[in-house]
Amino acid sequence: MAGYTAPMHAIVIDKPKEAGSLREIPEPALGAGTVLVRTTFAGVNPVDWKTREGEAGARHFPLVLGQDFAGVVERVGAGVSRVKAGDRIFGCARDHGSYSEKTLIPDGVQDSPFTRIPSGIEDAVAAALPTPGLTALAALDLLEVGSGTEILIVGAAGAVGGAAIQIARDRGASVTAVVRSGQAAEARDLGADELVEVSGEIVEPVRSVHPSPFGAMLDLVSSGDALKKNVSLCAPGGKLVTTIHAADEAWFRRHDVDAVNMVMNQTSASSPEGLDTLAKLVLAGKLRVRVAAERPLREAAAVLDEVQAGKAHGKIVLRIEDGAASAT
Repeated sequence: MAGYTAPMHAIVIDKPKEAGSLREIPEPALGAGTVLVRTTFAGVNPVDWKTREGEAGARHFPLVLGQDFAGVVERVGAGVSRVKAGDRIFGCARDHGSYSEKTLIPDGVQDSPFTRIPSGIEDAVAAALPTPGLTALAALDLLEVGSGTEILIVGAAGAVGGAAIQIARDRGASVTAVVRSGQAAEARDLGADELVEVSGEIVEPVRSVHPSPFGAMLDLVSSGDALKKNVSLCAPGGKLVTTIHAADEAWFRRHDVDAVNMVMNQTSASSPEGLDTLAKLVLAGKLRVRVAAERPLREAAAVLDEVQAGKAHGKIVLRIEDGAASAT
C-alpha cells in the first residue's frame, strides 16, 4: 500500500479467500482530484464477500474491503470544488474501500460516485443506499419502466429488489414480486401489487397470479439455465435485465427478448445525479431504507460470513468507531 501516510484502522485482506482482519494501515495520501473522507458508516453488500472470495474481478492485493460509505470530508485535493471539508457525503469508494476509518475517492470517476447527504437523512441510511439503490435505478432505466409498465422482479426480497419495487411503483408501474417462501411480508409492505412465494421454479406460480407475459423483467438471482426456463414470462419484444451476468444475450435475442447483463457502475445511474435521485426519493418518503442492524467495524468478517451464508436478515451497516474502540 505505497503512497500512504498517518496510521488508521481498516478491514484488510492480503489475498482472496481470507476472512479479513482489523489492522492498522497508513492513511491514504490526498492527491489532486481526490477527496479524503472520515468514514462514519460502511454499507455491507454481497459484492463485498464476493471480493473477499476473489469473484469480483481483477483486484490488487492487499486491499481494504467494502465500497459503500457515508462520512465527512476531511480534505480535498487540488481541482476539487463541488465538496469541501466538513461536508457530509455518501457514495462508492471502490478504489480504496470503505471498511476503514478513512477512505479516498477520486472526483469525477463513474464507478466511484459521491454526493452530499441532505439534511434529514442519517449517515447509517445514506451508507445503505449507494450500491443497491443505484443498481435498482439503473435496471429500471434500462427496462424503460414508467407509468403503465407491468414488471416482474425476481428475487425481490433483498435490498436491490426492495428499492426496485418502490422506485417502480413511484414511476407508476405495476409490480409483481417473486420471493422465497416466508419473505412475502416485506415485499408487500414496500408496495408490490402481486406477490409470488416460491421454493423452486417460478413459471407456473407466476402465471397463476399473472397469466399475461411481462414487458419488463428484472432478475436478481436466477442462473443462466433458470433464466432460459423463465423466458415465457417475457412478452415478445420485452426486456430482461439480470444483475448477476447470467443471460445468454444472443439466445434471448433469438427468442425475441432484449436481455442485458447489467454492470451498474458502467451505467449513467452510477453518478452523483443518481445518488441525488435516491436521496430525493428518501426525503419524499417514496423510498424507505430499512437498516436492520448497525455492527461495529471489528465485526466485519463475521458479518460477511453471515451475509455469504444467507443468515443475515435485512440491510446491515458497519459503524466506524475511533481506532482504539475498533481495535478492542
